[in-house]
Amino acid sequence: GNFGGSNPQQIGLGVQIASIDVDFRQGSLVTTGISSDLAIQGNGFFVLSNGLKTVFSRDGSFTLNADGLLIEPSTGMRVQGFLADDTGIIPSDALPTDISIPLGATSIVRGTTIATLGGNLNSDAAVADVVSRSILVFDSLGTERQVLLTFTKSATSNTWDWDATFDNGVTTPSVRVGATPITFDTDGKVTAGETGSVSITNVDLGSPASPPTDPFVFTLDFSLITQLAQGGDTDPSTGVFTPAGSTVSLRNQDGFPLGTLESFNIGGNGEINGIFTNGLTRTIAQVALGTFSNVGGLSRDANNTFVETPASGVAQIDRPGTSGRGAVVGGVLENSNVDLGTEFTNLIITQRGFQANARTITAADTVLQETVNLVR
Repeated sequence: GNFGGSNPQQIGLGVQIASIDVDFRQGSLVTTGISSDLAIQGNGFFVLSNGLKTVFSRDGSFTLNADGLLIEPSTGMRVQGFLADDTGIIPSDALPTDISIPLGATSIVRGTTIATLGGNLNSDAAVADVVSRSILVFDSLGTERQVLLTFTKSATSNTWDWDATFDNGVTTPSVRVGATPITFDTDGKVTAGETGSVSITNVDLGSPASPPTDPFVFTLDFSLITQLAQGGDTDPSTGVFTPAGSTVSLRNQDGFPLGTLESFNIGGNGEINGIFTNGLTRTIAQVALGTFSNVGGLSRDANNTFVETPASGVAQIDRPGTSGRGAVVGGVLENSNVDLGTEFTNLIITQRGFQANARTITAADTVLQETVNLVR
């Protein structure tokens, strides 16, 4: 009881591996220029399935198979995502499924909804002077339709009447499918009748065997038309003035004929946008990403993939950019996140540490040798 005690002298319990962890830090991105190559910038894993098994991967080197499915080429597992409807909208309640990009097998058209006209109606035109223009529009099946617009100078000041007629080649005379006046102010700008409506029924179209939406309706936008003086020519022999021709014409319309899917690209939100031969683009699908409560709990599987375990938690699969998920970038791949310079430096430090520790054995051997020599 007269001693305060002393610290224990004990040999260590030995060294063992506590765990082997996977480094999930972000790797650098390298551009490949291949549309089907994808990379994740941020958190998340691509979701792959063969119908029986679901795995997760950061490796986005995908390709299209003969059926137009986006797959991982070394295993054939199909990339999962959310498919868009016929209007290019992805439903909010869509479930993950195989992503299909049917190049050359999907077609699209767009019926005209608005046709914009521009140019000038000569203010020097006489009452009852007529300006005629034929415009090309497309119905809901992508069929070309020629509509004749006729502008007539009204007896009412600064006013032009317009008529739209359609000749189906069967009905005679042409069917009148729209009419209303356009009124200009003293500066030559439209003040009333900026728009007009054209409605063509299937009867007007000649009752085609494959009828489009009935009726075929689109809007005429006259807001860019002006009524300014363009002058004209006076016949010196008769003194009769002939006004110059008006320049009104179709500027643009939003209809398109038939087009087939020829290529695609992938935006930062993982949306796959199809590009069609007629110039239209439409969203086809969106890549799905999976996240986990504990990525360190994932178990390695073959071909750069992982499977969920009780330690990782259940995969939370949703769209990129939601709930902490990263962005999906198309045309690039993620490089390894290993820094070779750092790894070589650590290797040299470890080797030098081992070399220094080995010297302690030599020193201990020398001390013991001298101790033995003391009794000689």
